[in-house]
Amino acid sequence: MMLEHSNLTTGAQLLAETLQENYRVEPGPLFASVGLDARRLHVAGARYPSARLVQLWHGAVATTGDPCFGLAVGARMRITTFHAIGYSWLASRNLLEALQRLQRYYKLLSTSPVNLGLEKLDDTRMRFSYSDEAAQVHSADATIDAFTLAIIKLCQVASGPHFQPLSVCFRHADHSRAGEYVAAFNAPVLFNQDYDGLILDRAALELALPGENAELAHANDAVAERYLASLDPERVASAVRELLVDMLPSGQASQLAVAKRMNRSLSTLQRQLQAEGQSFQTIREDTRQRLAESYVRGQELSLSEVAYLLGFSDQSNFSRAFRRWTGMSPREFRNG
Repeated sequence: MMLEHSNLTTGAQLLAETLQENYRVEPGPLFASVGLDARRLHVAGARYPSARLVQLWHGAVATTGDPCFGLAVGARMRITTFHAIGYSWLASRNLLEALQRLQRYYKLLSTSPVNLGLEKLDDTRMRFSYSDEAAQVHSADATIDAFTLAIIKLCQVASGPHFQPLSVCFRHADHSRAGEYVAAFNAPVLFNQDYDGLILDRAALELALPGENAELAHANDAVAERYLASLDPERVASAVRELLVDMLPSGQASQLAVAKRMNRSLSTLQRQLQAEGQSFQTIREDTRQRLAESYVRGQELSLSEVAYLLGFSDQSNFSRAFRRWTGMSPREFRNG
């Protein structure tokens, strides 16, 4: 079965904040125009389909009229943007080890076929590169800009503001705004190159980080491993959970509907789930409960909106289910 590639929503969250705070553009309509529900930005660990995110980035550039939009997004980088990778990055022995961690766990951020290269050029320089040549839908230029600048920001948070790349390379043109790129990276920026990436000082990458803590780094590696395991496309249960998050708001998330989306018969889906020691009913109940607690705890959504996102016909049905799960009403849970 070919599963739809997906990205963690944290990058889209930065995009939405940039639209609203830098450009005074309400992000909701743009998200809706490409089939994305902006309310899912507030759900920890949520994901969006990669292809729709490409459309979102193109739409953001068109809406703002700013070809350097990605630089504004990248400048907002937070440690949590990279999930557990961000924390293990801070606790790594040095930046070289941190970049190797990003290579190892990148699928946590995006399951699209991306190659992160890290190679020695000579005794003093290393190259970190990004390529999505194998992907069916290629990243927008603004996405590459944001990701590249975010990597530099992450290096600076971990090692200090003095860290800078030796040079930055982009496959795209300079959009007649080369000066803004140089100012953002504080380094030479080359355009129309044959790869996207950074040339980095090897000695700077090998310096010990002030936050080095092997125990913390390995603990966050374990978090990343568990999250990646939940995305394992070979596990049918993981695919069902991901589809349910997308289908629950429609109120049409029956086992038969999910089986059709997965291009298999109802009996085949039941048999495969049973082989994994799972059942559709248990997965749906667990997914609803997990999302419900996250939505209600988050405060951003009204309880009626939460009921809608979970596929309940009305708020009273949702409240009864929530009390069954937690022993409290949604309002008690939120206030407590």
